[in-house]
Amino acid sequence: MEEDVQVFDLKRMFLGDLDLAFVLEVAFRTGFMFLFTVAIVRLLGKRGMGQLSPFELVIIIALGSAVGDPMLYPDVPLVHAMVVVTVVVLLQRGLVRASDRNSAVEKLVESEPRRLVREGVLDLEALTTERFAREELFVTLREEGIEHLGQVKRAYLEPSGRVSVWMYQPDDALPGLPILPANDPEFPQPTDCSIVPPFEGTAACCACGQLAEAKLDTPIGECPACKDSIGWTEAVETSSDSSGSTGRTRRRRRNPLTQ
Repeated sequence: MEEDVQVFDLKRMFLGDLDLAFVLEVAFRTGFMFLFTVAIVRLLGKRGMGQLSPFELVIIIALGSAVGDPMLYPDVPLVHAMVVVTVVVLLQRGLVRASDRNSAVEKLVESEPRRLVREGVLDLEALTTERFAREELFVTLREEGIEHLGQVKRAYLEPSGRVSVWMYQPDDALPGLPILPANDPEFPQPTDCSIVPPFEGTAACCACGQLAEAKLDTPIGECPACKDSIGWTEAVETSSDSSGSTGRTRRRRRNPLTQ
């Protein structure tokens, strides 16, 4: 039968059942494994340390487990941990070289960039496939100083998880769906597809940003791009003023689809 645990036993809490001298061994094990790991991880190179793909994240987790156990547990030999760390790093190096030479291996290990926005229109299927929330994308675009989707020429979800954005020049930007947060007082309320819109000009689908012509006497109907019926809102555009500023957002009254 196990002995009863004495509550708030400071010796058990801080040292356990081992002698105080083992603390010195823990310090030595920690320093040794730290220096060894730093030396061996240099094999990853700058590319491996600067970009964390899903595969490389697994490597970090594996290295953390392999390095941490021998630092603390006296029954884990240092040599065993050194072998694990070395093999993991060498496997990573081998896969990097193989992926550089073989596109099939690269797709398996690194995955591929996924296009999320094309010429101001969201690819909702790609967002669903990547399990990437639309609002999460909008947060990223707002951090880039983007006010509406018409400013975005292309946006890609990279294998590292970052979103790369190609923007139009201010004078070339299209009208687009505003990407304000839903709790913003100026967040545009969608107009139902089955009713006549209260504005005339260019409308943007509230689901994907597809543009359509809005008339004061005819409902727009469902979006032809995403087949969604969330509704439409008045598209906005960014234009440069004569002073050469970066641009401002305003409601667009003209319809570019007929020009």
